[in-house]
Amino acid sequence: MNARDRIGLGPWQNFKGEVVAQNADDLHSDNNKLGMQTSLTERGTTVAGVGATRPITHDVLTGSQTDGRAFPPGEDRTCRNWTTSTQGAAMVGHIDRRGLRDDAASKSWNSSHPSRGPDGGCSQNDLRSTGGNGLFYCFAAN
Repeated sequence: MNARDRIGLGPWQNFKGEVVAQNADDLHSDNNKLGMQTSLTERGTTVAGVGATRPITHDVLTGSQTDGRAFPPGEDRTCRNWTTSTQGAAMVGHIDRRGLRDDAASKSWNSSHPSRGPDGGCSQNDLRSTGGNGLFYCFAAN
């Protein structure tokens, strides 16, 4: 099932009540308000992004294409449907919408690059080695 079909119709607010997207099309466009200061944790804190003094943890697990839809069958981007930490890969987005390059993928909150690493791509060690920490984007529907 596509992520965009499971998260409700919007609008979505962050921890502080700031609207970050009005609807699914807004959320999955460059028009959304997600970024370093608005993509907050469940405790209302920011996540270490590019330029932070602490280790970068801006990779967030989404498993989605840029439009919020699943990848085609056979193209694993969810660590085998979130069941393994040793095989496969997870599509990650950049919570701060910044990367090593100035391109669309680096600025994507939901589809920047697949996870990778020495343990197979889905372990905590792998996720940390490329700028993540196993964080998920969570959307609550009323």
